Amino acid sequence: MGITTLKKDAWQKLKNNWRFFVVLAWPLIAWQIFTLLLSYGDGFQEGVTLVKPSSILFALSRTLWAGLIEAIVIGAVSLGVMWTMVEWSRNNGKMELKQVGLVSFRFFNRETVVDTVVLMAIRSLYTLLWSCLFVIPGIIKNFAYSQAEFIYAEDVKRGVAIESINEYISRSRVMMDGHKWEYFVLQISFIPWWILVALTSGLATIWVVPYYELATTNFYLALKKAQADDLGVN
Repeated sequence: MGITTLKKDAWQKLKNNWRFFVVLAWPLIAWQIFTLLLSYGDGFQEGVTLVKPSSILFALSRTLWAGLIEAIVIGAVSLGVMWTMVEWSRNNGKMELKQVGLVSFRFFNRETVVDTVVLMAIRSLYTLLWSCLFVIPGIIKNFAYSQAEFIYAEDVKRGVAIESINEYISRSRVMMDGHKWEYFVLQISFIPWWILVALTSGLATIWVVPYYELATTNFYLALKKAQADDLGVN
């Protein structure tokens, strides 16, 4: 699997359909800008105020609430964005701009929101537990679990009964067997882009967020193809 090829394909798709993908990913772009500006505000406050125990507890509680809100809202929205990109790629771009609108909220219902929160919580918990042993195992396991959301979204759209959320962690681990290094290379390659986002106070997100989502979507599609080839499925 060539990461350079996957990124070039993502770049070309975004270049030719930039408006489409910006409209699709606007909730993720807005959230990225919001959290970035919020971090700037926190940094300023820390520079001019004394750190007190009460402020630490407040910051911790705010972080927990922010994480919960992100899991509930952005988790479900991210599923909608990534799966629309999967469908768009599989259908050779046959989707009009007027169809995009609120399609990123397609997974925003009670059942999928709960499943998404549970899936993100399980993935975070497993990663944390492995990180307690050492940082490297935690990073490796995080990569191993990286495709769980894609697999879950595919089952939901196919109407497959969801019996166990933990199953998607296991299936992702199997899918990523032998491909974790490639995923690592993909993530590392985007570090300069995220630095650019920070340097532009979030303005670069209108390009970087859709580009990153398209690249990770291409990675999943390549994994699916490799898996099908191994099984001899056309």
